[in-house]
Amino acid sequence: MRTLIGRRPLFFLACALVCALLIAPTPAEFRWVNLTMIGLALFWAVMVAGEDFARRRRRGRPAAGAGAGAEPVRTPQEP
Repeated sequence: MRTLIGRRPLFFLACALVCALLIAPTPAEFRWVNLTMIGLALFWAVMVAGEDFARRRRRGRPAAGAGAGAEPVRTPQEP
């Protein structure tokens, strides 16, 4: 089953949500910490989602360096 988004990006999105929910009870002098952590969590969610997307696109393609007319690598067969 293919999923639209992996578990790692969801984890970072959940962290951002928790930090956003904690803005209200946080003292005003420390709200910058919550906002910074939201930004950091969103950054990592986007980076990890991009990595997952790139990995999915790479599957099924020939190995790097193998051109269109390249011969497949053959392994020696045992007698």
